[in-house]
Amino acid sequence: MKNSQLFIAKSEDHGTASPCPASHVLFSLFSETAKPSQYTEMDIDKDSYTKLIILILQFLDEENYKESLHLLEQESKIFFNVNYFRETIVNGEWEKAEEYLSSFTKLNDNRYSMKLFFEIRKQKYYEALVRNDQAEGVNVLWPDLKVFLDLQDENYEEIFDLIDLKNFRDNEHLSRIVNKESARAISWGDLKSLVEQNPTLQDKLIFPRLNQSGLLSIITLICPNPGKKTSIKEELIYLILQFLDEEKLKGTCHKLEQESKIFFNMNYFGEFVISGEWDKAVMYLSAFTMPDDNQHSAKIFFTLEKQKYLANLGRNDQVQAIKILPNDLQDNFLYKCMDAASLRANLCDVLKESVKSNPILQDKLKFPAMDKSRLLTILKKIMDWWIPHCANSTTGLYKSNISLVNIPKVPYLCREPMIVVNSHCQEASALPVPNGLVFHDSSCCNDVSLQAGMKSSEKCGSRDNTYLADANSGVYGKSTEKLTEINDPSECQALVLPDTSLTGGVTRLMYSCSGDFILALTQNATHKLWRWYCDDQHSSIKASANVEPQLYQPSSRLIMTNEIGTQPENALSCFSLNDPYLFSSSGGKISIFNLETFERLSTFGSPPPSTTYFTFLMQNIFAIGLDDSILIRCFDSKKTIAHLKGHQKRITCLAFSKNLNVLVSSGADAQLCVWSTNGWEKLASKFLLSKGEMLECPVVNHIEFHQDQIHLLAVHERNIHIYEAPTLNHSMQWVPQESDLPITYATYSCDGQSIFVSFKNGCIKVLVAKTLYLRCRINVTAYIPPGLSSEVYPIVIAAHPFQPNHIALGLTDGRVHVLEPLESEGEWGISPQPKDGEGLSTASCSAVLE
Repeated sequence: MKNSQLFIAKSEDHGTASPCPASHVLFSLFSETAKPSQYTEMDIDKDSYTKLIILILQFLDEENYKESLHLLEQESKIFFNVNYFRETIVNGEWEKAEEYLSSFTKLNDNRYSMKLFFEIRKQKYYEALVRNDQAEGVNVLWPDLKVFLDLQDENYEEIFDLIDLKNFRDNEHLSRIVNKESARAISWGDLKSLVEQNPTLQDKLIFPRLNQSGLLSIITLICPNPGKKTSIKEELIYLILQFLDEEKLKGTCHKLEQESKIFFNMNYFGEFVISGEWDKAVMYLSAFTMPDDNQHSAKIFFTLEKQKYLANLGRNDQVQAIKILPNDLQDNFLYKCMDAASLRANLCDVLKESVKSNPILQDKLKFPAMDKSRLLTILKKIMDWWIPHCANSTTGLYKSNISLVNIPKVPYLCREPMIVVNSHCQEASALPVPNGLVFHDSSCCNDVSLQAGMKSSEKCGSRDNTYLADANSGVYGKSTEKLTEINDPSECQALVLPDTSLTGGVTRLMYSCSGDFILALTQNATHKLWRWYCDDQHSSIKASANVEPQLYQPSSRLIMTNEIGTQPENALSCFSLNDPYLFSSSGGKISIFNLETFERLSTFGSPPPSTTYFTFLMQNIFAIGLDDSILIRCFDSKKTIAHLKGHQKRITCLAFSKNLNVLVSSGADAQLCVWSTNGWEKLASKFLLSKGEMLECPVVNHIEFHQDQIHLLAVHERNIHIYEAPTLNHSMQWVPQESDLPITYATYSCDGQSIFVSFKNGCIKVLVAKTLYLRCRINVTAYIPPGLSSEVYPIVIAAHPFQPNHIALGLTDGRVHVLEPLESEGEWGISPQPKDGEGLSTASCSAVLE
């Protein structure tokens, strides 16, 4: 196995882009992989092990699990972290430096290794001399340096010179040293050169150049729907812990338990108790709880500290030790458990019961049952797919459009799987499941039964035509569930925000990240800001339909108004928050406002071309949609990073996935494009053509990423689409009743569980995001008072950042309404369950992975 070739990405072209972050990781790790016929099963295992270690190292580093990171580096011996080694030298942590080095090479491996160990021990001796402590220096010298005398190597004479040295100023090297910091810097220069020349270390010094969150991206790609009780990151940590334990990387495993705090290893803790290693038991426990957390924690810490104290007094003082046990156990122990080992074993049982009763630790005691080598198996499934998929196309792979549509999927990560099959599909009988309802299976997605389900879905129709009808539209049969319908203000909580002047419809609307104010932009380029205050009128509170906010006006009495372009009738309004600044445009230049004073601080971007949409990708990177292209600019340097061309008409919306590191653009040309932030190359594109609208050019008015940063909501005036980034694989489509059309806007709730859809007839529909089933209809009479024009309807919806059932509506008459369900209800309607043959076209009968 060629060590470096298997995991070092050698490309130095930092402007080169990969198809997507996950495929970038796959390419970096698997690019040197041979054709399938040249692979043996053993090679794949060794490959998988190495690549998985690399991905885990990256994950530990990103999650700041530093101790686990460096322990895994030592235990796996795959990557020598030069930066960490340098830190130990510069900080004078000589024991830690030598321990780290010893994990990769031994003193007698070669002359470079011998010199490395000698220089570390010599510098340790020098610092003792600088402190004028020759006695300490000699005590350090002989145990650590005597080995070099025995070997009689090139360091032999230098050691004797050090022994005879009376005044450190007499030594040419030491006389140049002003302080220990400069001495360590000089020492590091020598050590760095020795590390780089050491043949044992040379192939372990370069870490692959991977996109951020490599392992997490791959796991999310192969299992997009993890368990609900734990996050995908927590489940990934469980998988890593299992892998470390199986591979006997015990130090890393137990250190990660402590740093991640998701699993308290009772057996590991018990080992310390039984062996009487009280300090280690206290240290492990302290990672999860402290004595002052609760009485349970206090009792456990007291027991451990008392045992430590008694052990120091006398190893055989068993009577005193027994007194800490419960009264009903003392008599038994006095007669039956007089030896210390037995006593500690029974003490361990008592402490375990205390741990189980501790509310802080109770939910950290159960490790999920899972198949052996689960994480390694998942990675091998990726490899098995990747090798034949790309074996003949490694040349220029970075520039190719790699389709991840057929990448293997697993129904679960580390929990018992459950697969639900909609039995209305005619081909569902191919599945060995009574009535096509539910079956349990511990295998992965490649199981024969699941493949049967997938094949049946293919026979039912192309997945790109997956078609979900409104559950009560009558297009594909009416739902027998009673739809929750809200018609009156008494059936919900509705609030009209106070306004002194109505100056055109609300075109843009958003909440602050903290949820304490809401900002609107109207058609006449004017901004309005409402703040929710406590009774003292000084401190802010979260937005609520129960409390009326104030229309904010700064003491300057300024009004935030954008420049209007030369063609205001065709201008698109857009704004973006970068706290505490507002970036906004209404067809003219982009204005930057201070939200506290409403002062315009600057303007930029003179049309033409006009700005149609913009958003911040990162704190200082700005994406600007124009008439037919996209500019990527650095806000700090005011320089253009990239100019993205691929649309034929104006950009209507932009959405950024921070997990996938991709930007998605929608255009008036009915096209979606995916751009990689690594090189800004186009990864994928797709034109949207709806059923029955092949002759029209449907405009995507809005796009938005789901909370998982993979599923993309695309809003067209006649339907809703869900795509999967970065491939734009079409997942679902929802078509409302013809009488409700057109759609004016749609957005996800903050928790990603619901989609709120507004219509020109004024109604709001609430969909279940996962299935696109209709759960509630809010009619216009519930929030607009009688007597207003029938032409008043919502143009835009803003979802509250923390309250998933709280929305704000920007209306055509300039008003903003806030809606919430009744407190007694808690949410909008109930989540309907799919019925056989209802609400689904035949194309959507594929297995649903829960």
